[in-house]
Amino acid sequence: MSDEKFPKCERLRKRKDFIRVDADKEFRILTEHLVILVAGNSSNHSRVGVTVSKRVGTAVERNRYKRLLREIYRRHKELFPSGYDFVLIARKHGINPRYEILFQEIAHALGSRTW
Repeated sequence: MSDEKFPKCERLRKRKDFIRVDADKEFRILTEHLVILVAGNSSNHSRVGVTVSKRVGTAVERNRYKRLLREIYRRHKELFPSGYDFVLIARKHGINPRYEILFQEIAHALGSRTW
């Protein structure tokens, strides 16, 4: 079982980090509910940032999306290869997805790549 913590060193927290990932992206993966941007980093661990725009829904819905995505990362760090920064961007969709749906999308999208 992986270490189920989400320390600050594994988070993208500053706007310049999000902009750098967008500018230097190596992959842009589209799923039904997410856009995943991937860029290399110089550390030996992966870092994750989550963004959800106001178009997705109310503050309650946006916060739920963010909590679900952070929880997926925290529980399944082995899906995210080391040495990369990931930005998970929620896409507008008719209904808010459940944990299982988001997990399957991320697992399929990241598992189908050769890192």
